[in-house]
Amino acid sequence: MENNFIDFVSIQLTKNSKEALYVQLYNQLCEYIKLGRLAPGYLLPPVRKFAAFLNINAGTVVSAYKELEKNGYIFSRSGSGSYVAESNTSIDEEQPLEINDRKIDDPETLSPFDSAMINMSSISLNPDIVSVEKFKQVLIEVLDRDQGYAFSYQESQGFYPLRESIAAHFNKSGVKTTPDTVQIISGAQQGIDIVARALLNYGDYVFTERPTYPGAIDAFRSRGAKIIDINLEVDGIDIDDLEKKLRQFRPKLIYVMPNIQNPTGISYSIAKRNRLMGLARYYNVFILEDDYISDLSYSKDVLAPLKALDRDDRVIYLKSFSKIFMPGLRLAFLTMPKVFAAKLLNVKHLSDISTSGLTQRAFDLYLRQGIWQKHLAEIKQTYQIQFEFTLQAIAKYLPKDVHFIKPNGGLSIWFTLPQNVSAKSIMEVAFQNGVLLTEGSPFFPRQTSDQHIRISFATIRLQEITAGMQIIGKAIETQL
Repeated sequence: MENNFIDFVSIQLTKNSKEALYVQLYNQLCEYIKLGRLAPGYLLPPVRKFAAFLNINAGTVVSAYKELEKNGYIFSRSGSGSYVAESNTSIDEEQPLEINDRKIDDPETLSPFDSAMINMSSISLNPDIVSVEKFKQVLIEVLDRDQGYAFSYQESQGFYPLRESIAAHFNKSGVKTTPDTVQIISGAQQGIDIVARALLNYGDYVFTERPTYPGAIDAFRSRGAKIIDINLEVDGIDIDDLEKKLRQFRPKLIYVMPNIQNPTGISYSIAKRNRLMGLARYYNVFILEDDYISDLSYSKDVLAPLKALDRDDRVIYLKSFSKIFMPGLRLAFLTMPKVFAAKLLNVKHLSDISTSGLTQRAFDLYLRQGIWQKHLAEIKQTYQIQFEFTLQAIAKYLPKDVHFIKPNGGLSIWFTLPQNVSAKSIMEVAFQNGVLLTEGSPFFPRQTSDQHIRISFATIRLQEITAGMQIIGKAIETQL
């Protein structure tokens, strides 16, 4: 027996079964992959040799391989063969996204040796504008007040005084919540993961925007969920596309970012928010609202969260403080609908028992003493200057046929390049000239055209914005 087939000796196909042979082969190969018997990167046997070994038609193997690839278990390379995919628990309706080696939204993207680079990739808060002195004062106050208790474990749901402060703070913006429905978590990514683990089972459908946050894609795929992406328009989610797919798929969860969506910067209109809520009620589906960065809105008309429209406890509101507090102090919260509050609590406890007690106590004082509002006002003033300067640089240095939607706020801008311009190529040229960008393809649940990049102004100076835009503009012009 050839060594190539030792791993497949236990495959049993029944030719007189009601189940098609290719389905039998597909199911058994799926099981091999799920159990780890075929590791990521494993090269599957060539079609004809595998068919001969199994004594079946080559077309049966081709059909099984196609189904495996469609559902994200394997991928093919022209002239090389079919390999077990890295994310072998993902179950999408089409091909899975190509793995991108660059981390998205990672504050440590640059090593200390890259300090000369213009980092237009990171969307973490610039450490230079963080008030360390104010934080130091708050920590001293917490330590003087609470002594050693400041370092003790909190209850898994979170430090109760902080939950009180959060409830009071967000009730002002129309988000009706109480300390009992607030769950403190260690950053937004943990929140998405907790919701995925509490709500989703293998094969459930999840709707996301197209494009969307890659961390959410990974969390849903880790549960074996089927991701269906819904198109975005300039004023929010495409309602016609959403309603058509709701009728077809009946999802367990809809994941959205109605305020300053990541990565596009789009904000939903009031009309679309109301339609989304109406459809969610009609089709009895829960919504996970990720309030990514609405605190950094530069518009005079700031819309309340979608949760403010929730009348039947179906919106799980996820709010991160890390992005504009101190990114390394992982802190966020989510609201818990009563129907699965206990399950969310249990998943949180299994995840990390509790979020840092010292961080929670410090942030409680930030809210109670009004320091948080002053902090927001200061960084908004700084970043609004950065934002407006970036828009001026775009108008001056980028070709006119580079498309973008002006966001209401945030720390980045999403670009759609002309049809004949490659984002990968632009990124490579920019990198060679000392500019680090974020490629757009990881933001799509499925494969997309090589046309999108995201540019951030979060950690760079005004002169670096000018220099970076000049380099990007020249790189694009060479491909037009």
